[in-house]
Amino acid sequence: MFNPGDRVIVFAPAGAVREADLETGLDILRKWGLEPRVSETCRSRYRYLAGDDKLRGEELRRLLEEERDCVLWAARGGFGSARLLPRLEDLFPGRKSPILLGFSDLTALLNYLVIRGFRAWHAPTVSFLGKMHPGAREELRRLLFGEKIPLLCGIALREGTVEGPLFGGNLATLSALVGTPYFPELRGAILFLEDTGEALYRLDRYLTHLALAGIFQKIKGLVLGDLGHPLEAIFPILEEILPSHLPVAAGFPLGHLPGTQAFPLGERARLEVRGGRAFLTQAYD
Repeated sequence: MFNPGDRVIVFAPAGAVREADLETGLDILRKWGLEPRVSETCRSRYRYLAGDDKLRGEELRRLLEEERDCVLWAARGGFGSARLLPRLEDLFPGRKSPILLGFSDLTALLNYLVIRGFRAWHAPTVSFLGKMHPGAREELRRLLFGEKIPLLCGIALREGTVEGPLFGGNLATLSALVGTPYFPELRGAILFLEDTGEALYRLDRYLTHLALAGIFQKIKGLVLGDLGHPLEAIFPILEEILPSHLPVAAGFPLGHLPGTQAFPLGERARLEVRGGRAFLTQAYD
């Protein structure tokens, strides 16, 4: 996806950006040989947002419509991405449209835009790069520069092997979109979930909301990144609400972790859960 000298436009569709975290991330991108350019919203503030909805929405729309052969990398998450969705309803990708990178609150935008034909990766934001372990950051660089294929390992909870497009991201953000026109169509998909800083009963609430909406009946497999609680606390909740046939794997290095990695959304993925281990990789015909 990346080559030395490539342009990276850093934008802020959600929360206001901390300057120190942003500068650390920009320095990392420059050390990777990239040429980051910071958009207006990265240094704007409106309450807890990186500028008001009009500013953030118009900037993102312009970037998606006008930029070519580059990456749009979110500066941070926080909150605010979902407020931009109505401003993007008539937007479709053009020739060589940019690729989007981000995670956390960006879940609302990434899944919606992928379904409309854009390309996106669930990946740490620019402000999060400085919080990663050096080894994990180097693995991320190798992945984004095409020096390794997307392959993640986890722990088997329920065995099975399935293929389908990978969607998902932040659990709280996805749960909040249920019942809106912006929730992704997940029939036949592999669903990935992560979250941070949520009490166990809140995770139960979000998961139950997805179950009551019939989401787990539609998907082929469930992949869990970090949810901020031990698996022995999470799995009993899942056992009570998931259909019995659904393959489930956990412990993947995806989420708000110093060792987090990245994976393309909307691309066909293969989930193998067997022998106590689980593997998530891109599926190639």
